[in-house]
Amino acid sequence: MQLLRPFISLIFTQAAMGRLSSIMCYTCTTIDADRLLSDLYDATWRRWLQNVRFVPKTQQCGDFFVPELALRSGTRSHACDDGVCMKMWFKEISGNSHVWRGCVPNAHQHVRSDCTRISSSQGEMELCTCDNNLCNMARRVTAFSTLLPLAASFSFLF
Repeated sequence: MQLLRPFISLIFTQAAMGRLSSIMCYTCTTIDADRLLSDLYDATWRRWLQNVRFVPKTQQCGDFFVPELALRSGTRSHACDDGVCMKMWFKEISGNSHVWRGCVPNAHQHVRSDCTRISSSQGEMELCTCDNNLCNMARRVTAFSTLLPLAASFSFLF
């Protein structure tokens, strides 16, 4: 036990300094992984989206996310080590939409909380990231919702 004391002390010190930060993220999808991957030809996207195969699939993960129902249907919440939570939304040209909620580990210093939306002839995609516990439950996380309180506080100056 005496030998472990320095290591335990180091872990608590790093945690207090924010080096071992971890948040909780919801993890689930409505995506049929095999179908999605069979439609992808870009190797980089294909490699990254392989991870969707390991995520619980449930219709309760959709855009109208109710945590209690989602958790009962297989959605999990898990620790995201030094990362950010994400929600990816796809809408096919046919109108079918799909959601993937999860964690992007080791990205906290490299990815800011934001949303990016892309439209093409194939459909639409939106990727939102956030860095608070279980923040990827929102229908849409926008920079506007973050800036609104700041803008309101500045309005008193003018």
